[in-house]
Amino acid sequence: MRKKMYWGIASLFLIIGVVGVFFMLQPDSDTEPDQRYIVPSEAELKNAREARKPPTGASPNGHLHGDESHDESHQTPIVEVSQETDKTPDFWSLSSEVRQKIFDQFYIERGLPPPPPGYMYRWKARDVPLLDENGNPVLHKKDEPIVEIRMEIGFAPTLEEFKKYNELFDAQGWAEADGDTAEAERLKAEMDALEASVQRMRPVHVMTSWIGAEAKSKASRVAREKLNAALREYGLAHLISPYE
Repeated sequence: MRKKMYWGIASLFLIIGVVGVFFMLQPDSDTEPDQRYIVPSEAELKNAREARKPPTGASPNGHLHGDESHDESHQTPIVEVSQETDKTPDFWSLSSEVRQKIFDQFYIERGLPPPPPGYMYRWKARDVPLLDENGNPVLHKKDEPIVEIRMEIGFAPTLEEFKKYNELFDAQGWAEADGDTAEAERLKAEMDALEASVQRMRPVHVMTSWIGAEAKSKASRVAREKLNAALREYGLAHLISPYE
């Protein structure tokens, strides 16, 4: 009887022990369970790849940081670049007074006094002003084209030589109209010889440039007027076309 009681008590303790171990091995409902890796589906992988593509126009060799695309690879930067947005206003949105101050500062930094109102300097090269024969910077009126007339070797006959040239020109034209090829060729050769003999220094139109629509609209007329004025100055007014 006493042995059966001992075995009963031992069995009871064994059952209690097993139940206690079972509850000890259960996860606590208040703690976070262990994270386990779940293999994503093909659709989930495709969506992830699409989300990581650089935006349209970005470098194909670039990469993403969050939602930002970087064109360059990771290297030690030489110069730190500010990430702040450029808030510099558009130049032409500034008031005329502010723009004039900017221009004046530009001239002063290059050793030039600000030009008179309505004028600008002409430039020989970048940051190098064009100088006249006295070493003074050349001023140019705004809204006017810039016409360059230069002295070069060219067709510069005297008035008598020019009359002779025109006579030969007309005669050659009549000879060609009459079908007299030999006479036309003779007259052409005489014209060429006369032209070669009157190559002298004369004013030549080299270039016309402009800034703005108003100056462009005046370009042809101003270029013609300046060349004609130079021809008169050098005694070659007879070369000015009467049809202009």
